[in-house]
Order: sequence, then C-alpha cells, then structure tokens
Amino acid sequence: KQQGDLDTGFAGFPVMQKLPSSYKRQYIIDLSSKYPGASIVVQLYKEFVRVKFNGDQSVFGNTVGLLGDYKTGELLARDGSTELTDFAEFGDEWQVLPSEPKIFHEVAHPQFPELCIKPEDPRGERKRRLAESTISIEQAEAACAMLNKDLLTIKDCVYDILATQDLDMVGAF
Repeated sequence: KQQGDLDTGFAGFPVMQKLPSSYKRQYIIDLSSKYPGASIVVQLYKEFVRVKFNGDQSVFGNTVGLLGDYKTGELLARDGSTELTDFAEFGDEWQVLPSEPKIFHEVAHPQFPELCIKPEDPRGERKRRLAESTISIEQAEAACAMLNKDLLTIKDCVYDILATQDLDMVGAF
C-alpha cells in the first residue's frame, strides 16, 4: 500500500506522523500557523479511526460534514438543514462526488453513483456476538480502568472491547 507524502503537509498545514506500533498510527495536523494551539488529530488503531479536534468554536464552529455539525453534533445533510438519524444514509449523503477534489492517490471501489459498502447491522449481529462473549464486562472494565481517563472514555473503551472481543482495544485509548 502506498503511503501519502506528508512532507508537504495537508491543506497548507504541517502534518506530524507518529507510529507507536505496527497497528497504531497518529497524524497531527498542526493548525497553529493560522489558529494558535489548534490541531486535528487522526488516530488509526487496527481498522478503527478516531478524529479529535483540538480547538474551540472560533476555529471549528462553522465546520460540518461527515463528523456532524461542530456546535450541535447533529448529522446534517449537505443542504445544511436536513437532519439525518440513519448512519448509513448519512454516510451515503457525504460520499465524495466526482465534482469534488480527491485527497487519495488511488481511486478505489465504490465510487459515486455506486453507494458506499454498508457495515454489518450493529443492532443485529452484535447481540448475538455479545451472548457468545469470551470476555466479560468485568474483564473489559478492569482493562480499561488502567487508563486513568474520564468516565466516558472508560465506557467507550469497555464498549469497544466487548464489541470486538479484543482486550487489546484498550490500546486505542
């Protein structure tokens, strides 16, 4: 797989890459040249992606898109007013269109007008898998407690471990 050239930055901002392990990567887009102290952190852990915005409303207050409305968290369609509640529909709404610039080196399947590939139904298969769990809630809580993080982060960690049946998911946090 070809890695992008981060030496030139992203959208005019410098990018720092950290590779703490073979399955964990972190990219920090430093926005300080225009917004002092602000950054966007993209973390990859196995097949999971987390995006964190470090900055306040003066930096990100007008942003909308695949991550939702910054101010409200609402999942808004491209028209900026239609609120969507179905994540698959929301993903299709924000699929890159042929008229939009590309940020990847290669064009991969699927491309518009073909719709995105849908993930498994999280409310269907997950229930079956959790009933067959080999990792208990107590084991997940014990693994996540070592993080010394806030309660919401601990809850997210426990959920991810139980959903994936992988105690190593604690490393994503």
